[in-house]
Amino acid sequence: MSNQQTSLQPRYKKGKLKLIEATLESLMAEGSEGASIRKICDRANVSIGLVNYHFTSINELLAAAYKHLSMGVLSAAVEKSEVHAGDPRRCLSAFMEEIFSHKVLQPSVLRAWLVFWGMVDSSAAIRMAHDEVNTASWEFLEKIIIGMDQQSKVKLSPRLAAIGLSSMIDGLWLEKCLQPDTFTAIEAVRLCEFWVDAIA
Repeated sequence: MSNQQTSLQPRYKKGKLKLIEATLESLMAEGSEGASIRKICDRANVSIGLVNYHFTSINELLAAAYKHLSMGVLSAAVEKSEVHAGDPRRCLSAFMEEIFSHKVLQPSVLRAWLVFWGMVDSSAAIRMAHDEVNTASWEFLEKIIIGMDQQSKVKLSPRLAAIGLSSMIDGLWLEKCLQPDTFTAIEAVRLCEFWVDAIA
């Protein structure tokens, strides 16, 4: 994992970031089997006591890893879309192109996300991270849709349109990871664009 942090990601000191990145590497390599303090510490080459020093629990570490991964993907998509500031429709397309890029559509990335999603109901820390990431994504999409609404009347409220588009992106992303040959990333972007054009 890269040490570079984007603006939407929380800032971590070096020790915390090392553990977060080791956690993601462990989950990407082993899925739920990698959600072990011992395995994470072995991968980070640190003592178990360092986890207790930086985090109150393994769930808090996992939540930090979830936010780091998710906000990293979101930040990269936002950054790519901002190249087209002033053209909301093109901003949206650039955002979706990044979300469906090869580096995001990796089985290893899905492996980590499945661990996080599986813990949303059982871990308050993971649920809070999940809600924070979703809110950030919805707010960004809503902002773009409001810009589109000023150019052509959107048939849904910007909030509902943002939630709907975000859900469609999530569903297509998951299906693409599980069944890579079903459709291409370009086709996934086109499906989302078609939906956006339909409501605008």
